[in-house]
Amino acid sequence: MNDAQRRIKDQDMPKYPEFNHIRRFWMPQRHRYGVKVVAGDYYVTKQDEMISTVLGSCVAACIRDPKTGVGGINHFILPDSDCDILSSSNRYGVFAMEQLINSITKYGGHRANFEIKLVGGGNMIGGMNDIGQRNIDFIKDFLKIEGYHSIAEDLGGFQPRKVMYNAQDGRLFVQKLKCQHHEQYLELEIAKQKRKLATVNDDVELFNE
Repeated sequence: MNDAQRRIKDQDMPKYPEFNHIRRFWMPQRHRYGVKVVAGDYYVTKQDEMISTVLGSCVAACIRDPKTGVGGINHFILPDSDCDILSSSNRYGVFAMEQLINSITKYGGHRANFEIKLVGGGNMIGGMNDIGQRNIDFIKDFLKIEGYHSIAEDLGGFQPRKVMYNAQDGRLFVQKLKCQHHEQYLELEIAKQKRKLATVNDDVELFNE
């Protein structure tokens, strides 16, 4: 099937209606459609498409059921420094994970089959105020408490990341980005979340475009 035939076949909206607000676009270099997930959002699909997002101190959990082909990602940042998994400050992180997991199971995924990959959590401004590490601590605590484990991680460091994930085949692509304005980048992330609230594994591929 060539690109033109594929575009005709797949030119419909996202498969599941709650994601109709997310625009699909053709990626000629990948020969498939893509979608962009912004901070505070999530996306689940059974289509052969690339889910992309850009992370600074935020974390994205990439989860799929390889037996049914249903999967997706979320994109979250915790609102403050308290890392107690049960604290009110972490409710948004728990909500973001439950949204993604519940949506995957709603459309045919089974928790026992989950394949989980984690990415993000950069220390964007250095020093002790490491929001990225707090996000990493949160997601690892959450998975432990819920009985899950990740099979691949690209977490921490000092650079933002561009991420692309294919829920059908489970491939996770990560590109480290140059960022000269870490403080402004972090402020933008936090502002997005406030509006919403009112070591590379072999399974992670680095890329440059």
